[in-house]
Amino acid sequence: MNENEVKKRLDEQARQIDKDLSDNPGAALEVDQELAEHMGAFEETAISLEDAEDASFNADEEQSEES
Repeated sequence: MNENEVKKRLDEQARQIDKDLSDNPGAALEVDQELAEHMGAFEETAISLEDAEDASFNADEEQSEES
């Protein structure tokens, strides 16, 4: 299955979940991780390696300036 087919399948499943939840407010539906990620359930909050390195270098520079 190519990337477009996967996206289409996930979009269809997401629409069905939305319809099911609209028809049954408060219902609990089990959703696999791939579909949940596609629907935006998981927000990435980690910083990038580059941001971490920049923060590390900035801290070293501040300590040198204070000395």
